[in-house]
Amino acid sequence: MKYYPVVVYVSKSKALTVIKHFSRFVKSEVANSKGLFYVLIISLGFVLGLSPVVLNYVVDPYNMNKMFDLNIKKEKLSLKSHYPLWKMINHPKKTADTLILGDSRALALKDKYWHQLELSNAYNFAYGGATIDEIYDTFQHVKSNKAIKNIVLGIQLRSLSPHYKNGMNRVPEAISLAENPLQYYSNGFITQMSWKHVKKQYPEQLSLLAQRIRTFPITFISSAHAAEFNDEEDKHLKSLLDPKYCAECTLPIITESAPLPIRAMAAAKGKSAATAKSKATASAKNKSSAAKNNPLAATSNQAAVMANIWQHLWPHISLDRQLPPSFEKQVRKNAKSDWETFNFSNDYWQKLIEIALWCDTNGVKLIFFIPPTIAEMQQQITNYGYSEANHKLRVDLSQIAPVIDFDFNNPVTQNLDNFNDAYHFNYKLAKSIIGELIQILDSDKTASKQAHKRRENIACPISDKEINQQTSDNRTTVLEGVSCRIWRKNHG
Repeated sequence: MKYYPVVVYVSKSKALTVIKHFSRFVKSEVANSKGLFYVLIISLGFVLGLSPVVLNYVVDPYNMNKMFDLNIKKEKLSLKSHYPLWKMINHPKKTADTLILGDSRALALKDKYWHQLELSNAYNFAYGGATIDEIYDTFQHVKSNKAIKNIVLGIQLRSLSPHYKNGMNRVPEAISLAENPLQYYSNGFITQMSWKHVKKQYPEQLSLLAQRIRTFPITFISSAHAAEFNDEEDKHLKSLLDPKYCAECTLPIITESAPLPIRAMAAAKGKSAATAKSKATASAKNKSSAAKNNPLAATSNQAAVMANIWQHLWPHISLDRQLPPSFEKQVRKNAKSDWETFNFSNDYWQKLIEIALWCDTNGVKLIFFIPPTIAEMQQQITNYGYSEANHKLRVDLSQIAPVIDFDFNNPVTQNLDNFNDAYHFNYKLAKSIIGELIQILDSDKTASKQAHKRRENIACPISDKEINQQTSDNRTTVLEGVSCRIWRKNHG
């Protein structure tokens, strides 16, 4: 019996249809898998992108929301990293009636010291290294607060130079972050601060987590078995030029008229450096000369002799003692940095006048205070030729608001135990200064009485019996008490 193969005929069109359907199925599966892959990648990116926002919202280094209590002490680290931002966000707008503005010396007059003397609504709005621009912009930001009754503004001559702190201004950024939560939570700096707080608060937990991650077997990454590179022979230059190593390799032809590129570059650099050094030296000499001969734009003649009536206020300071190394360094180097480039800014001065006019118009009491420095630092102002400008600043300030002056030669500024360094007074002296300022403001009788009882080494001449000496001319009166002077406008 013979068997014949049976051939089933399938038309060409039907075969193509089957192939097309199969192709579509394969493409659909691939497309679906790719789509799923892309969705996973996008989702992962979204989660990773959102994680800093979640971290910032939970840790909240500047107290934007205060939703989670992680028992983290934020103020010290966050404040020093961005003074204006901390102050802006934590400002109690509804209750703060006494604002303190200024730089690090004003910042030393801490809120808690004011509160200890019963002035519970005082808020310190000063920043470390604050410039006049920062003080002015802060004032502009908070002046709409109807609760404000008093402004205490710390000021000194060196702050009125545009070169001071290179004229920095951190306040606009702080305002922008404080008023825009989305910008705050997504900001890179805020993320850095959040992570710093987490590392500081949970060092052991993070260390344990890091160890576990390091010991976790990551099997999907294979190791590369690359052979170690060994330089088998030290080939000379001529051997490297052999055609078997490098085809068409030749050395450049060097003639005596064409110097070696290295020598030419060295000669050019030497000439450039010499020129730069000469210009820098000339510039430094010009700046030094300008600093000594033209200290203040508002003072046309630096050699002008101060009126005899004021001479006794500014005696030459010469103390026979050796300062601690850190103090000595500040007196020499920091004073040089302050005064060699000093240039009085009329723009800054106009901003102070604007603040004073607003306070006068709106019934807000303004007082300037000049924080104390050690006696040797005061003498440097005279040494660099700015004694007249230093005196004139007090006179001019007194025409727009009372000036409470602690920065002159007296037993307090001669005693190094009152200072942390040549510029900054300690907490004990800070409390004494606050006590005097509270009595001068006299906005709270209970606080004033409390401050008067705690007087120690400073007594401003608030009452007639506390005036040890009085000096006046046609513009200004200076009342002298114990380590404190009050400068005020005559008939004002």
